[in-house]
Amino acid sequence: MPFQVFPADPADIPDIANIHHEAFEGDPILGRSMSDVTRERKYEYDKQFYEKGFAQKHLTGAVFHKVVDTETGNIVACAKWVYPYSLTAEQEAEKAKLDLKKPSYPEGTNLELCDHFFTLLYAKRKKNVEDGKDYFLHILVVSPKYQRRGLGTMLIQKGLGAADKDNARAYVEASAKGLGLYKKHGWKEIDCIEIDMRAHGGDRVEREELLMRQAKTGSVQ
Repeated sequence: MPFQVFPADPADIPDIANIHHEAFEGDPILGRSMSDVTRERKYEYDKQFYEKGFAQKHLTGAVFHKVVDTETGNIVACAKWVYPYSLTAEQEAEKAKLDLKKPSYPEGTNLELCDHFFTLLYAKRKKNVEDGKDYFLHILVVSPKYQRRGLGTMLIQKGLGAADKDNARAYVEASAKGLGLYKKHGWKEIDCIEIDMRAHGGDRVEREELLMRQAKTGSVQ
């Protein structure tokens, strides 16, 4: 197989940021929220997002993996899993300060839409996920040129294998585009978020499905 999964590191951020942009550009909520942001500004924003993600791994339980096309050496997909974690009192204080900081979106962002969507998303996440027990697939992005070639499954299985070994649940937030893939791997809907996009230039109500997967004991991922 010309594709292999490896741990990702900060040196991969420029490539990952490009894939992230390509994967979410057409998203009915996130894509529209930054449809007026220039490509250059969006790229810098995505780079900074991943830079923070790597820098704060010790506070969030984040684990990054990439898929590499071994014939070209190119990174073609990436996932960010959040594994169960615990923090010292000092780390809890450090994380609390970071959590209070409001995100700095690039010029042109639909701030009303972003604030509305992420306020709902974070509230549901806090309700549904236990940081010390559950696994959470936070991000899964595949280059459009490489979709439908099993790369998403490769990255999903990295986290589900660990979750099943720990007899732990796994949580994911899914757009309509990714819902079928997640259901295929055993996730089931437990909740949803609805955003009326007619207030933001769209023509309908969009749903973000919230799913949980129970551990499969004895499974091999």
